Amino acid sequence: MRLPDRIGPRTLLITAALPLTGWTVHAVALHKRLAATKRDPLTGLLRRDAYTAHARRLLARHGNDVTVVMVIGVRAGSFKAV
Repeated sequence: MRLPDRIGPRTLLITAALPLTGWTVHAVALHKRLAATKRDPLTGLLRRDAYTAHARRLLARHGNDVTVVMVIGVRAGSFKAV
């Protein structure tokens, strides 16, 4: 079996594309997992720490503008069993 003296551009492209594809898939999976930790799995609403960080960014962005933030609290124990 004889190997070519020169590696072609197609071989180099395939050699580079495979690891990049794997890293991209891994990064997307990690991003989805991190995004899921910011939301409540039952309601889909932001959790307290994510909501607080988002509210602080909004307040910092708008400076002296009037901003109304409404928080409605629901106790977890107030749901009736079905």
